[in-house]
Amino acid sequence: MSNNKILHPEVLWAQRSNELYITINVTDCKEPKINVTENKISFEGKSGPEQSLYGFELEFHKDIKPETAKRSTTPRNIFLVLEKAEQKQDYWPRLQKDKKKIPFLKTDFSKWKDEDEDEDEGGPDPTGGMDFSNLMGEGSDSALDDSDEDMPGLETVDDTTKINDSTKEESSEISEESKSEEKEIKSEEKEIKSEEKEIKSEEKEIKNEEKEIKSEESKK
Repeated sequence: MSNNKILHPEVLWAQRSNELYITINVTDCKEPKINVTENKISFEGKSGPEQSLYGFELEFHKDIKPETAKRSTTPRNIFLVLEKAEQKQDYWPRLQKDKKKIPFLKTDFSKWKDEDEDEDEGGPDPTGGMDFSNLMGEGSDSALDDSDEDMPGLETVDDTTKINDSTKEESSEISEESKSEEKEIKSEEKEIKSEEKEIKSEEKEIKNEEKEIKSEESKK
């Protein structure tokens, strides 16, 4: 392995009750090495105009089925579909086992679907009609095995200076979508609170009317 500093690529993820969708944003990636086991994923490859070395490794929150893993490669990224070992269970709270936040790992809002909507029919296809190949049949560079060979420690890098221009644009779009969704949620919360106030006000008026009726009855 080269002694060059290993940079972290931007990694996006989304899920359904039975699958995980992982996008590794690396442009013109050369010699990608992807290793997926039941509880871990590791990646290494050269990317960008200078063919810098990128890589990462993380443990999954729960087990997956490596034998069914699929990959689609484009000039802009590598997209993986991984099947969860436990089907039709609750959504994972995070992709990684460790609760510690990983700077280069982000939620893919373009492919995300809320858990209460997961069973609904229809909706956009997260795979987007991509062409997939099975990782098990792609040779040693992307073989899924339980090799004990670990990747060297990855040095922390500044994502804002290392992600290529196209990746930054995609990240910015996702960030804007996230902010828009947060604004909509806050707006809905305000409307709910306003409705609750109106209901309480109406309840007070009803109680006052009842008191007046009782008062009149007592006078009679």
